[in-house]
Amino acid sequence: MRLDDRSLLHMSPGMRLAVFLGTSGISMLLGAFITFSLVAAYLHVGFSDTQRVLLQPQNAHISLFANALASTIAFLTPSFAVAFFTKGRISKNMGFNPVHSIHQIQWILLLAFSGLLLNGALSSLTELIPISNNFRAWADRLEDSYKKAITAMTQMHSISDLLLNLLAVALIPAFVEELYFRGALQKTLKNWSGRPFVAIVMTAIIFSAFHFSYFGFLSRMGLGIVLGYVFEYTKSIWLTILMHFINNGVAVVALYSVRNDQSKIDKVMDANLPLYWGIVAIAIVIYLLIRLKKTSHYARLENDIRE
Repeated sequence: MRLDDRSLLHMSPGMRLAVFLGTSGISMLLGAFITFSLVAAYLHVGFSDTQRVLLQPQNAHISLFANALASTIAFLTPSFAVAFFTKGRISKNMGFNPVHSIHQIQWILLLAFSGLLLNGALSSLTELIPISNNFRAWADRLEDSYKKAITAMTQMHSISDLLLNLLAVALIPAFVEELYFRGALQKTLKNWSGRPFVAIVMTAIIFSAFHFSYFGFLSRMGLGIVLGYVFEYTKSIWLTILMHFINNGVAVVALYSVRNDQSKIDKVMDANLPLYWGIVAIAIVIYLLIRLKKTSHYARLENDIRE
């Protein structure tokens, strides 16, 4: 049976969601097992010691490889499974549709940098939310673990280290996460619920939760919502990958620029901005999304006319 002739395997949105959840659980366990096994064998340590060893500075490059491999296995498998059981070409189902206009890229670039302002303001807003001492202690431990993992991976001493981090921390996660969250989950939730807004918000919440950071939850959810609307309006995963890569890449470059000053590294990782920047950023983001929607609509009309 050819991959483009799968009429007997087409599933309803509800069944595809079940496939997505099932394969997600399996692929995440499989990704962690394969990665940890390879690292344990390479470093000659016990399987249970792998996570601790990966946090050591001298193993930064191995940690980069491990994170990229585990993410690729975990996120690509469910994305392909959902696309396979959907009517149509697998590549198109995954969101690999062409970018119709250079203007779309223009709006994405502006959205990416405006989104950085919004993320910083939302981080500040999170700090103002009243929480119990016990919950704050748990959130602080979670944030500390997240920062240690990022610091362990992003040990950069040269341009080659920077380029390697841009590949492993910025590009690969942007590629596989967008296929997973926007190309598979958001699209399936939209087909299942019939409500794009619900699908976008639910996907953004899950996207943020996957990063296991309370203090960064609102900022990543905000990024997820913007990415969700970009995918909804353009139908092209390439544009969400581009925006996601810019967001990750700016963080990597910022960490590289302050690599010799731990206090500045902590400040970069916190990346808080005054709340008024959030108001400005929301207005800019809404305007840019409207422009992107119009550009995408006209581009599709022109493409239909040519066809």
